[in-house]
Amino acid sequence: LLQGYRMGGGSTSSERLAECTKIFMESQGIPGDCGSLYLSKLLGSFVLLGSLAFKVPQILKLKKNKSADGVTIEQFALEFCVSAMSISFNYHIQAPFSTYGESFFILVQNFIIVFQIRHYNKIAWGKFGVCWIMYIALVVFLFSDLALNLQVTAPSCTISSKGLTDCKTGAMRFQDTIQMINTAVMITSRVPQITANFRTRNCENLSIITWGLNLAGASIRVFTTLRELPDQLVLQAAFGTSAVLSLTVVLQILLFKKPKEKKL
Repeated sequence: LLQGYRMGGGSTSSERLAECTKIFMESQGIPGDCGSLYLSKLLGSFVLLGSLAFKVPQILKLKKNKSADGVTIEQFALEFCVSAMSISFNYHIQAPFSTYGESFFILVQNFIIVFQIRHYNKIAWGKFGVCWIMYIALVVFLFSDLALNLQVTAPSCTISSKGLTDCKTGAMRFQDTIQMINTAVMITSRVPQITANFRTRNCENLSIITWGLNLAGASIRVFTTLRELPDQLVLQAAFGTSAVLSLTVVLQILLFKKPKEKKL
């Protein structure tokens, strides 16, 4: 795992923002790095606001078609885990809400989508309920002091100009590994959908608006984390990976789009 985590990850950018605002008010100018910081905050706010309706197009498309064919419930179920881990990680490092707040709103919308898929695919309530109990237990653990202070055995490497050096295995805080786990779960959540798209060549029930917004949001988050949380290397890698996978689905939707039938 790449080193570079610290508690209170959002304090530096918040303090710098206050300094920039004070200087701006006194001199009516925007000094040095303040311009990119203001841009980062602005873009983060746009992503946060956009997340309020991030997956609404997908929800409406399922409702309109009254079908969830070609939409994998595994993807959205695993995205629940991704959202929970992302929110808990940023909560524990005290990151600014503007850098991760969309995860909460997307979680709520995924909740609706999962119930839509269960309804249209007639998934048994027994199996569905067991999964929910397991998820609630995971959320309680992630936000607990146990998860905050838990020590796990994991590989650790130091980064230099020559790449990864001085790799060794030792005890690390669970919070220092959770974003790497999150990235793996996120990849796992997208792969079934991407695989199903290639297999069925059917993306009729997938919303290109939702996936396009997902791509834009992940791309913006790469910039905002680089600017506001420069030491969170794995967090940056997670958003970069999310952008690549979202781009793959967008291209699949365009490639496998069925031509509209001409009316006689």
